[in-house]
Amino acid sequence: MKHLSAFELEYLEHPERFTFDYFREQSLNPHPLPVALSLADEELLNHYDNEYHHRTFHRTLFFPRLDTTGPAYQLLEDYVAETSTAVLSERFTEGSDADYAWGEFSGFRKHLVTALHTYPEIQKVQILKKIAVKIALPPSPIDESARLFSVGSSLFAMEFYLGLKNAKKWGDYLGAWPPSDEGLREIAETPEVLLSLWKHQVQARDRWLGAGGKGVLEMATATGKTLIGLATAYHLFRVHRSLRVLVLCHSRAILNQWRREAIERLGFLGDPDEDYSVPVSYKGRFEISFNTLQMVMRDPGQYGTDLLIVDEVHHGAGPQFRNALSVPCKWKMGLSATVEGRGRTDVLDGYLGRTVYTYTLADARRDGIIPEFNLVVHKTFLDIMEEEEFASITESIRKLLNYINASQRERIRVLSRNRFERFESLSDFVRLMTDLRYRSVEIPDEWLQMIGLINKRRWVIHRSSPKLEEAIRLARDLAGARKCVLFAMDIATCERVYERLSGAVPAFIVHSKMKDPEVKHALQAFRAARNGVLIAPRMLDEGIDIPDAEVGINVASSKTKLQLIQRLGRILRNRPGKRPVFHHFVAVPRNYIVSEDSFTYQNDLAWITDVALKMGIPITEEVSADAGVFSAFERESEEAVRAYYAGHEGLATDDFGVIKVRNIVESILPEARARLVGLLEGMTGPLTDEGWARVLRSAYRNEQMVEVPSQRWLLVIGGREPAAIRGLILWYGGVAVEERKESVPASPPPRELPAQWEMPKSMGQSRVERFISILIDDQAPQKEQNRALDLLVREKHSAVKPLIAVLKDGNKRVREHSIIALGQIGSREAIPFIRPFLQDQEPGVRQQAALALGYLNDTGSKRALMKLKGDYAKGVKIAAKNALKMLEGI
Repeated sequence: MKHLSAFELEYLEHPERFTFDYFREQSLNPHPLPVALSLADEELLNHYDNEYHHRTFHRTLFFPRLDTTGPAYQLLEDYVAETSTAVLSERFTEGSDADYAWGEFSGFRKHLVTALHTYPEIQKVQILKKIAVKIALPPSPIDESARLFSVGSSLFAMEFYLGLKNAKKWGDYLGAWPPSDEGLREIAETPEVLLSLWKHQVQARDRWLGAGGKGVLEMATATGKTLIGLATAYHLFRVHRSLRVLVLCHSRAILNQWRREAIERLGFLGDPDEDYSVPVSYKGRFEISFNTLQMVMRDPGQYGTDLLIVDEVHHGAGPQFRNALSVPCKWKMGLSATVEGRGRTDVLDGYLGRTVYTYTLADARRDGIIPEFNLVVHKTFLDIMEEEEFASITESIRKLLNYINASQRERIRVLSRNRFERFESLSDFVRLMTDLRYRSVEIPDEWLQMIGLINKRRWVIHRSSPKLEEAIRLARDLAGARKCVLFAMDIATCERVYERLSGAVPAFIVHSKMKDPEVKHALQAFRAARNGVLIAPRMLDEGIDIPDAEVGINVASSKTKLQLIQRLGRILRNRPGKRPVFHHFVAVPRNYIVSEDSFTYQNDLAWITDVALKMGIPITEEVSADAGVFSAFERESEEAVRAYYAGHEGLATDDFGVIKVRNIVESILPEARARLVGLLEGMTGPLTDEGWARVLRSAYRNEQMVEVPSQRWLLVIGGREPAAIRGLILWYGGVAVEERKESVPASPPPRELPAQWEMPKSMGQSRVERFISILIDDQAPQKEQNRALDLLVREKHSAVKPLIAVLKDGNKRVREHSIIALGQIGSREAIPFIRPFLQDQEPGVRQQAALALGYLNDTGSKRALMKLKGDYAKGVKIAAKNALKMLEGI
């Protein structure tokens, strides 16, 4: 006799509880629409999960909350379409409703979820973008929507559906969708160039191909060298149907960036945050691997490939690296911003071929790829129309997050697979929720409510502009004498700004809902005007040809990338005796959540600062009238980033992937790194953003700024203190990197110290003895002990034996300091004395011992370090993992 499940028993006893009406009344109606939408979303996704597993494995994972044999789930689908429409109501314009069919949307949404069910989130996004490219639909809106909502959610589906409808691409997209799961898998696996090449990039690729597939491309920073290499590799693969590529560079950080861009720009399958040592591949027929010049130069013969790409190729011309350029291959490409010196040129000519294409900074400025203008960043609060409602949502999130962290620690620990017991940021929460979707586990109702609240809050932010009063005042002040272009978030905001400016200054407006003759007339009038302001939505998303102007004002709060600046370069043109100015607004909600808004705000500042550094654009800052309140938020946000980073291996961001200090430091060219350490020595803080930019430019001198972004994160994580930033650089990069032997990794950092100290006086003692006496003095202030530690490191080998002697000290801080100093000095003589401390009872001592042995390249400690990966102390686990990476040469 069949045993009935709990679901079947309850269904037989109370069938009325499994109707859609009951579910709506009991589970959905008590909540605000976005929360109810999340709960409905989750139940539908569970239903699709059950259908998939029943069809594939003849079993289900979840107890359904609705009758699976009747219309209940279709009614739930209709509810989701109806509620999505209500939540996104401002996306609809008058008279357009006939273009949208909610039954059509429901079918599309269900197809989207079920067809992509087995793919992780990043691959879902890639598939959608690859299909978009096939029908000439810009893929960037897909990325933007995916940052806000998960691909399986109804809000993402609604945004995507409306975008296809508005672009008149609905039928084309459905027609390009593969008819079978096999076809979808092929799209997922097959690489595709996911953005268009600029004219100069096409010229560079064709010139290299015309030279027989060899030669060097000299191209200014930020003109897209990496994309040229990837697009050329893709072209060769399409022609020859098989290709192996090896990318070489002196920097591991730059190689990590290459791997990330191979996934993001060519659509390879893979985790973009994995290390460069993991190749990307398509069925073994198209593979790109990455390695350092330092590794390959030892035995280039074993790294044979079809296409060799050498980035920052001027480093490869050095005597210690040039052997790596002799890798056996069919085609060779060198990439560099500039190759100076006859000696380097002769070497590269011999190994890779002559320079076949040059694209200078002047060329890039001429073409608008790298604009020349002043950048003013305005820091302000968002202009949120529903301020009271938004404040209520924010407070609900705070309370619910506190409740979850306080009462569900064990649940968090289990669902996060022992990674943590509380959510330190909302990003951590959202990422875990995405992960749980693929694990098909039961999710607490409070977590679903939290997702609903987060989605609602993010959507309000997404459609809000930075404080419009300041932008309107700025436009009114400037447009009386100059020509300005103001970009707003949406058409409604454009209309508001236009109404406010009309009559005060000549004002013109264009957007996609205007008829073509109206747009043409407005543009002609603006072109003929001597001054005034042209108002348009977003950043040229409407495909409008904007005439030249001298001033750009951007109050669109949606994610904007380097492309924003490069497109503006085609708008803001130099005039005789004038230099164009771009005013960019960076904003945060007045009712902010530190664990959510801090990271978004710092991320926005990081990318705009990176743009200015790379392009040599002067950057100044202006803070809103609420300067005091805003400064308090800035301090809190930077403290939140530092606190989070202190307890984690990395910091996940929208634009830069996972931020790690080691990668940032390694991305700085060795010569510039050494100069940077010298410049920071003796400097007092705190450093401003512009001060940090000046220091970086001085360190790089006339050399190109590095391609790998995220230099501002080093400023924030270092607390803006020169000594602390210097300590981080010394820890992760050292100074004379090029002079160290490859077998010895960079030294760990000294503690945060002032640069100039007087030496302690003590009669009858040597310098080392004086420093040791301070180190072991229980009464000595921490600051004095830190000073002694740094001075001991400067004594180098003469301090090794005395430091080994004090390892036996009973004070854990003394043991930690001694191990740190021995690791920094780099003497392998200390290895056998440090190894026993991997079992020390104090976690801090175990942690420092693991790191020191990693820096000392002690391969004999591998097994012990592997065991420490299971240590109960998080810091020890992270240290062991990092030490093992060092031993593997990563």
